Amino acid sequence: MARRISKSKSIDTRTEEEQQQDRARRLRYGGPWAITALGPVLVEGAHVAVSGNPAALALATLGIAGTGAALCKFLGHLDSKAKRDKDTVRLHQVNTVAVTAAATLGTITGLDTAATAGTWAIGGVGLALANNLWSSFHKKGSEKGASRWEKLEAEIGLAKHELKEAKSNGKGTVIATVEGKDGATADELARRIPAMASALKLGKGRITHTVDDDDSSLITMRVQVADLLKEGFPWRGPSAFGASIGDVPIRTGRYEDGEDLLLNLTGQLRDPGPLSNGNVEHAIAMGVNGAGKTQGNQLIITECCTRTEVSVIVIDCSKFQQDFGHVRHGIEWPIDKKDAARRFFKILPTAIEKRTDFLAAKGLSKWEPGCGLNFLVVIGEEAADFAADNEHYQKILRTARAAGIWILTSIQRATHNNMDTDSRANSPAGLCFGLRDGADAQYCLPDEAIDAGAWPQWGNRKPGYHYAAGLGIPEERWHVTARTELASKRDQADAVTAGAAIRTPLDTITAEAFGDLYVNRTTYDAPLLPKEEGGDNTVQQAAPAPAAPPASPAVETSPAYSGPPDEEMDDVDEETMAAEVEELNEMLKNVLEEDPEPGQYDHLRIQDEIEPPAEDAPVLSLGGDVDDADKLSSEQGRQELYARLDTWVREGKNSFAPRDVTDILMRLGLSDSKRWFYRERDRLIKAEVISVDESDEGFGRYDILRSPLSGNHGE
Repeated sequence: MARRISKSKSIDTRTEEEQQQDRARRLRYGGPWAITALGPVLVEGAHVAVSGNPAALALATLGIAGTGAALCKFLGHLDSKAKRDKDTVRLHQVNTVAVTAAATLGTITGLDTAATAGTWAIGGVGLALANNLWSSFHKKGSEKGASRWEKLEAEIGLAKHELKEAKSNGKGTVIATVEGKDGATADELARRIPAMASALKLGKGRITHTVDDDDSSLITMRVQVADLLKEGFPWRGPSAFGASIGDVPIRTGRYEDGEDLLLNLTGQLRDPGPLSNGNVEHAIAMGVNGAGKTQGNQLIITECCTRTEVSVIVIDCSKFQQDFGHVRHGIEWPIDKKDAARRFFKILPTAIEKRTDFLAAKGLSKWEPGCGLNFLVVIGEEAADFAADNEHYQKILRTARAAGIWILTSIQRATHNNMDTDSRANSPAGLCFGLRDGADAQYCLPDEAIDAGAWPQWGNRKPGYHYAAGLGIPEERWHVTARTELASKRDQADAVTAGAAIRTPLDTITAEAFGDLYVNRTTYDAPLLPKEEGGDNTVQQAAPAPAAPPASPAVETSPAYSGPPDEEMDDVDEETMAAEVEELNEMLKNVLEEDPEPGQYDHLRIQDEIEPPAEDAPVLSLGGDVDDADKLSSEQGRQELYARLDTWVREGKNSFAPRDVTDILMRLGLSDSKRWFYRERDRLIKAEVISVDESDEGFGRYDILRSPLSGNHGE
């Protein structure tokens, strides 16, 4: 019986991709050997065909050489488009040149002799082995170098995002260009960044990204693989000593990639450098206690105090001397009391109006260097003390930038209960230091910085670390971590002291607009430093006249009114205290003996008449009657009130209550002196001489903003 022989067909269970990879591997390893084995047949055939005709031989060799050169160039173009590494490009060029040269020479000489055939065999075998070895070892090296991105593609789903180019700046930062394929978006990549950071063993916020403005499929990823800010950078001194604040930006620190952190406060600079020109952008400096906000503000003050055409006003109602005592002698107007800050923000709109009128008269829509006005830098430290629910603060932020005034609101957390939302909206720039919750960065940084990956959730563990956005900084650097330079108080104080020779005195327009508040301000002529660091401390000095240069000695005026002085009890001995107590007891005893007994009128009933007092009984006078000679007319009362307010301003008294002018009201020859007072009060408020005290403890009181006799308001 015959056996039926059947052949079963084998089934390939590999995927199409695996089959293609297998075919490519066979071609990669077998191709060089096929060229070595079959090449001689083709070359010898070409030699036999054209060797008898010199013209044909010349044309054939030229054709082969030209084809090889064109193939070499075309292959180089393909390698460039495919972004292949330099070693692979060199391999392709060597193979193409070697095959072209062998085919050309073989066509001319032929391979029918032992010498030519041996040369071909030796060269072909060597080249084939070199290609096989390259394919084996270079592939392993490539897989090792690209394994991280390939793992990311496989593990966290980045198949639609192709890594086009990656390069390191040599300072711990890798910049990678990623292209989204088949409609992949940057948002999809951003959602995978936390997983990417985990796979690469990097901290949160160390991978950021930006999208190309012209091609949304191109994404630039910035990976910070090393923290070069950990050791900090020593302060290099003022960035442009003696230059105008409108010449070049100020420098306050460095980015993690080693670039300088520059700020454009004025909006317009003659030489902005890497920054852009635009408008004044008020800023918020936010961070937890100990995150480094104050040190950053100190550097800004030092930079401004070593420039021209700029004046610095610092408001710190909590600890001015502790925070800014070492640079206080460079500050044009230090404000360290809440009531003084409140009055400053009430009078600042007048200064804004005067400054904008001055600029408009010169045909300027914004402050420019050389315009005749000093640029004003107003730094509000611990701004929650005065920025919350401050209507004047909101209005100022809306109008100050056109007048050449930059306001920095320094606050721990710029939430609505600490800073009005309108005030926050009018402060588009941000300096965000360490936060307890990284999500709070939304109160300080623009959405673009947060979307790109800015995440300052390091609290006060990294003092001086921060993000900077706005102020002319390119948007692609808003999410790059920076750190303020490390400057000692001694060095900053020396720089500010040297700057006294070049600082520009406050312009007359602004000084007159601030009026008596500016004239009666307190200034300092020397820094406040610890004795072991800077020598003896200096005493407080009153302010010079507005027109006097800052370097001149301060002129003493009456000290600011602060109520009755506190009595010092530490030096009173026990014997003196005992004697005073005994004397007080004796006085009380005499008073009690002179008073009638409580039961003296117990026998009286409600319907009984009380006996009239004796003729010699003392009479209590309430002061209601005034002699006709002492009575005042309405105009005389007004002049008396203005003179009283002027005296208070000169004495440094900054507020009053209606009871403080009762003696004037009682002398008025009017039937309704109360109504007269309210009319005069409204007139003075309208003239911005006084204002209502809106503080919790100021009910029924009025702030004195300036003397009513200054200007023509007293006429």
